[in-house]
Amino acid sequence: MICEEELTSKQLRITGTMVSYYFVCRRKLWLFSKGLNLENVSGNVDVIKGRVLHEERFQRETKREIALNTVKIDFLRFGDGVFVHEIKKSKKFEEAHIWQLKYYIWHLRRKGVNCSSGVIHYPASMRKVDVEWENADDLKLEQVLKEIKEVITENTPPQVHERRMCSRCAYFDFCYA
Repeated sequence: MICEEELTSKQLRITGTMVSYYFVCRRKLWLFSKGLNLENVSGNVDVIKGRVLHEERFQRETKREIALNTVKIDFLRFGDGVFVHEIKKSKKFEEAHIWQLKYYIWHLRRKGVNCSSGVIHYPASMRKVDVEWENADDLKLEQVLKEIKEVITENTPPQVHERRMCSRCAYFDFCYA
């Protein structure tokens, strides 16, 4: 039986990217949810660097980019349980990356998979962050998903909130032109 929360998430197609954008910029989240994915079409140097890092690192992993419904996991490793691995360019948005990975863990757990941890890899800085699922994460993630639904079902995008990071964002021209 599918619970109401899962059904709504599927209908709204909440992705890991959307969870990450929720922590970075609600306007970017809204634009992305409407099909405006400027990171795939922009010549943004940071986006290109991230894509190259993602394609070049961890090539020995046989199960790369695993797609399950609305999530696309970089790779999985198996041991006593399943371990989610994500590759990121920079630790600048580490909290967003952690919650994106926790969303993947949550998704796998809802499918009955024994998964309670993962790793975020930052190959450019030779750094990794271990992420553990905690009991309180269920409540936090449910709140985050609720707020994502509120943002993406609005008729208009959230207002621009100028931050230092905006100047390097793939959506900069859209927001400030």
